Amino acid sequence: MKVILSFLALIVVAGLGGMIVFLNQQKVSLVLTPPFRGIYYTLPEMPFGLVVVLALLTGILIGYILSLLSKLLR
Repeated sequence: MKVILSFLALIVVAGLGGMIVFLNQQKVSLVLTPPFRGIYYTLPEMPFGLVVVLALLTGILIGYILSLLSKLLR
């Protein structure tokens, strides 16, 4: 039963992520550094929804890794 619920949760999260990307297609460019000798270092333009979904997944991954580390250090 746990596997079925996990699979359904994965489907729902993937669907919501796809919907966010589809509804927010405005292109944005992230500036990574302040200007250094007149040059900005930026990421390539990508849809705003994709930036939001990637930031969410990165936060979840960092939290998961930190929870694993805290369990190992006990």
